[in-house]
Amino acid sequence: MSQVQVVTARAGQRPGPFATSGEALRRLERIHGPGARHWVYEDAVRDVIAMVVRWDTDRGPVRRTIRRCPGGGWALGGMPRPWPLYGLPEVLENAGGTIYVTGSEEAADAALRQGLLGITSAEGSAGVGKTDWQPLAGRDVVILPDNDPTGRWYAQMAATVLSALRPPARVRTVRLPDLPPHGDIRAWLVALGPDATAAAVRERMESLVAAAPAPPPAPAGDSPILRCLAQVAPSPVRWLWPGRVPLGRLTLLVGRPGAGKSFLTADLAARVSTGRPWPDGTACAAGAVLLICAEDDPADTLRPRLAAHGAALQRVHVLSRVRRSGADGRPCETAFTLADIGSLEESLRACPDCRLVIVDPIGSFLGRGTDAYRENHVRALLEPVARLAEAYGPAVLVTAHQRKSAASRHADDLALGSRAFTGVARAVWHLIRDPQDPQRRLLLPGKNNLAAQGSGLAFRIHGVPPALRWETAAVDLTANEALVAERPGHSGGDSPARRAAMDWLRQLLATGVEAVAEVRREAVNAGFSWRTVQRAKDELALRSVRPEPSGPWLWKLPNA
Repeated sequence: MSQVQVVTARAGQRPGPFATSGEALRRLERIHGPGARHWVYEDAVRDVIAMVVRWDTDRGPVRRTIRRCPGGGWALGGMPRPWPLYGLPEVLENAGGTIYVTGSEEAADAALRQGLLGITSAEGSAGVGKTDWQPLAGRDVVILPDNDPTGRWYAQMAATVLSALRPPARVRTVRLPDLPPHGDIRAWLVALGPDATAAAVRERMESLVAAAPAPPPAPAGDSPILRCLAQVAPSPVRWLWPGRVPLGRLTLLVGRPGAGKSFLTADLAARVSTGRPWPDGTACAAGAVLLICAEDDPADTLRPRLAAHGAALQRVHVLSRVRRSGADGRPCETAFTLADIGSLEESLRACPDCRLVIVDPIGSFLGRGTDAYRENHVRALLEPVARLAEAYGPAVLVTAHQRKSAASRHADDLALGSRAFTGVARAVWHLIRDPQDPQRRLLLPGKNNLAAQGSGLAFRIHGVPPALRWETAAVDLTANEALVAERPGHSGGDSPARRAAMDWLRQLLATGVEAVAEVRREAVNAGFSWRTVQRAKDELALRSVRPEPSGPWLWKLPNA
């Protein structure tokens, strides 16, 4: 490798490129401490192109990547796309062997020690779409998912990509038996016992693969599926609240904490449970309500609030926990997340007259491993819910917090997290306090893909216990117009520099926390002004934490 001069760092700027990967690693260790473990990524001729380093901290794992520069030397940051597979040389050297796709480098190493050709993609589930899977085209591939929602999502995404190769890989997914929660092949090997030989492990694995569903035959070629619209029977859109909340679809309700979203959902649930008309006078058909709520206690908050709104409590059901088998085989209860799609479907089957599902707030039910700012993560979680809504018929109303600092001129962009939240939803409503009267709440329309944009409504919260009192007059105002009226002098919300800084911050903090001083050094190196980064931080509602009184301030994503 050619020698590369190391540039002396100016104040606030990191040095680079580094002459060796060791120098780059030592730089990271000065920030994060001695590296816990590292894995080497090689190309087809076994040249090292990157090293992934992981630290196991009390705040969770922190991963960083060191990459080889095209002109020589090493730099900090992700590999250029497409990423190589971890274990690529072994794949190429064993042209006829079965390949086992695992969810992490540790699991791939454990498989390889048993004579199984274990591989993975960098960053696990987050790296599926960034990885070059073509070396697996036409090969026999077995996917071994971790025993958790992220692992199952990874298996599904990897199988989709592998089946789309040309020629497609022959894919089977094997769920290893008796895995504890979040367990992988390493836990399965421990369960086999210390006396299990590599030959016995391979024989047991081969029997599990043989029992798995056979892969479908490879198609002769791409075959489009066409439907002539003349043969599609037209059907009207079905509505829970006509023109506002569709049945069988997702609706998003956005508002800042304290705006009254939970009071509003209690009023809507009460109307559905009793069949009372909607606030605008349109008819409401009675049905059951499934309430998925994390922030309010059923006994001292949910029931009294629903009773104050006149709900028929026998028709309102709460889903917050899921019964599972623990690591010791005994039943246990864990918090429900939207990744528990099977439990949600069972709940809908148990309530065949359910007309409304309320998820309040969405951020509490994303589940471990889901990044609210990554569109593919959000869509992978919400689209199965949307399919259930279509199949079983209820309206699904999802509440989301609004960003603390708003730099956009479009209200729908203010929903906290990825734009996939507003993309999957067919209707979006915004709940704000009236700037002229803080006791008055305005329910204002955002996007609506299924009807003309309706009028807004207003209400106040009165009484003990408190309940909604709707105004009869419509509010001739949209959420976008309210945003402009609230900040008439605002400009620059769509600043390209700020959007780029927001994307950069999401990537920087995707795997954990980062010290503010290090963020500032990285920002200078990336070409961002510190003021732009601070505005991007406000837009993303990043959290500033200080775990130790004398320690540094850290930044983290709001749901981390």
